[in-house]
Amino acid sequence: MRYQADHREEARARLLDAAGRGFRRQGYGGIGVDGLAKEAGVTSGAFYGHFKSKDAAFEAAALEGLNDLREAIAQLQSEQGGLWAEAFIDFYLSDRLHCLLDKSCGLQSLTPDVMRSSDGTKAAYGAALERVAQQLADKLEGDTEDARRQKAWSLMALLSGGVTIARSIGSAEAKEAVASQLKKAARALL
Repeated sequence: MRYQADHREEARARLLDAAGRGFRRQGYGGIGVDGLAKEAGVTSGAFYGHFKSKDAAFEAAALEGLNDLREAIAQLQSEQGGLWAEAFIDFYLSDRLHCLLDKSCGLQSLTPDVMRSSDGTKAAYGAALERVAQQLADKLEGDTEDARRQKAWSLMALLSGGVTIARSIGSAEAKEAVASQLKKAARALL
């Protein structure tokens, strides 16, 4: 029996979502194809029907994570107007700091594994990062495009790196202190 095209797309989307959750929670080295398939509720054979390898699934999940981030920023910019940057900083340093790892931002949770990935994955991820930076830069203040892009890259590095460090701290009190300092630094940057 042949499945309709929309069924195949839905199955791939479920697998991609599951792969993203699995890679965020366990890291690239911590989960295999069988675990990714189980996370999606499919067989390993079904996994290979959508991705030629674990590497291909990782690249797709990492790119999807950045696309989700870019879309979330665009939505905040649309809904919050001139207050979008403050809302973004608050969201990133509250929800993204405290959510379960499998729900965390791909920028923060998948980038360390991208550093160890293939040149092709790094190139695709870099291009997706450029799109996120441009989405930020388009609405940031600054006299020149270059100045806005520098702010965008700095903001991404500050927030994602800061959340990574804060998540590594066992004490809730210390984690909150780091988040508080990051908010101040992000606001000063803008």
